[in-house]
Amino acid sequence: MKKILNLWVIVALISLTCGASAFADQTVKASVTESRTYFDGEQADLTGFNIQGSNYFRLRDIAEHFSGTSSQFNVSWNIKSQAVEISTGQVYVPDGSGEDKYYSTSRTYPAIPQNLKLLIDGTLQTVKAYKIDGSNYVQLRDLAGRIPYDVEYEASAGKLSLFARMPEHAYRVKSSAAGTGNAETSYFPRWKSPVESYLVKNQDGTVTAIRADGQVEMETYDSSFQLVSRASLPYELPIFGGFYSGETYNYIAYGQDDTEENDDKEVIRIVRYDKSFKRIDSVSVKGGPSYTVKPFDAGSGRMAESGSTLVFHTSRERYTTPDGLNHQSQLTLIINTSNMTVTNDLGRFQSNHVSHSFDQYVRFDGADHVLVDHGDAYPRSIVLNKGDGRNYTEVDLFQIPGAIGANQTGVSLGGFEVSSSSYIVAMNTIDHSQVAEYNSYDLVGLKKDQRDIILSVLPKNNLNQSAVKQITLGKYVGSNRIASIPKLVKINDDKLMALWQEFDLEGYPGDLKYVYLDKDGNLVGSVRTLAYFGLSECDPVVSGNQVLWYTDRNGYRVFYSIPLEGETSL
Repeated sequence: MKKILNLWVIVALISLTCGASAFADQTVKASVTESRTYFDGEQADLTGFNIQGSNYFRLRDIAEHFSGTSSQFNVSWNIKSQAVEISTGQVYVPDGSGEDKYYSTSRTYPAIPQNLKLLIDGTLQTVKAYKIDGSNYVQLRDLAGRIPYDVEYEASAGKLSLFARMPEHAYRVKSSAAGTGNAETSYFPRWKSPVESYLVKNQDGTVTAIRADGQVEMETYDSSFQLVSRASLPYELPIFGGFYSGETYNYIAYGQDDTEENDDKEVIRIVRYDKSFKRIDSVSVKGGPSYTVKPFDAGSGRMAESGSTLVFHTSRERYTTPDGLNHQSQLTLIINTSNMTVTNDLGRFQSNHVSHSFDQYVRFDGADHVLVDHGDAYPRSIVLNKGDGRNYTEVDLFQIPGAIGANQTGVSLGGFEVSSSSYIVAMNTIDHSQVAEYNSYDLVGLKKDQRDIILSVLPKNNLNQSAVKQITLGKYVGSNRIASIPKLVKINDDKLMALWQEFDLEGYPGDLKYVYLDKDGNLVGSVRTLAYFGLSECDPVVSGNQVLWYTDRNGYRVFYSIPLEGETSL
């Protein structure tokens, strides 16, 4: 069981006597601690000591490892006050004292008790301390209120965990499914893979986090983000293809390869569950009718429903062609959920054919479904198809320069929503004028893969390429920052929110940015900033009167929320 540990922190001083009065006749023994130390879930390489049953660590080590977090602080020597000065919220600056001294685990070291003066954000106080080899060690509990962070100790594992304080509207929670991180990064893949992180809002006010990582794991939290239940499902086929929470049922897509091109082999199975994840029934797709050797290949795959119609818009690698190649394209399944049957033609070239399709989205607009694909060849564009499964109207939302089939496109999709008047796609893009050549691996001539955050907006009443409007939300090309692939959240039919993460040029995360949008994608107010928030693969949802998502990192889960301003939520 985790518990708060009575911890001490080493404070490095410039001299042996400055700011402290010692009691040399009360010297005790200190030994190197055997506990492993973690900062925000990541193991740290630092030396601690055990003195009379408690663990101690150097203050400068703590400051270094919290640097860049909401608990960052700087340590210096205040000559006037003759005290160690701690400035919370400040970037840690090393003192230039050189490498740490080596301490052996096979011997003990004398620790001298003393009183130490600390100047914390201008407030002078005296705390009990110990001195080892000229450095003073201060009890962490005397600092925790001034330098807010959390400390947990697992005695059975010898694991000491320190956590930066949570910013307002962020909540660290217990999870057994957070082992694999899902945080957004500054890396832009050529193609996507099935989404493995989902968040579902439940009718009773709870939310369920879904993670697919060898099995499907469901963890439900109450409105205070306390874990109330946990369950899991084994994969029915080896490959996870996607999850969807419908009005009445939940759906999970599974798949398996058919490299032998066996026409009768099942390649995709969509399983229907009730809201408690009790299996009801399923529908299968075989290799022959769908020309599929690898389901969900190089694509994301998403579902949407309207009444008794479920659309699964995904990707596949197709049967071998006469030229000996296995081409990749989209695959769109239209399912009648009243009897769980596929109702559309799954042939080699569907009427909404896109090849290659590296990302897929689907929404309903009335009786028609609206599909968005990231194509690199036929067509080479961000393309929208609206139709009923037989006939589609196709519109290029963003034409991509370069050779047909060049996998590198310099753009990534992040979200697609339908407002009362428009189809809105959130994406990012490089400055294509900087690229000399597009090929399957490189954007030749591009010095740095920085991308602006944009919207491609198509009016519902004018389904023509000439009507598409591009709206820039954030300019990053040529700056000292990198922006992630953006997210798009529908608040109601007339208002949305776009979100993205910033990174420095080395890929370290920075602020989260978000902005409200009207029904036509126009900015409502200015772009806003949230420090120490982290986006993830999980698409945010509107739950209650907040936009909510979760991020898993280093074995821990954090829920982030943005309270909505005077809005009636979904």
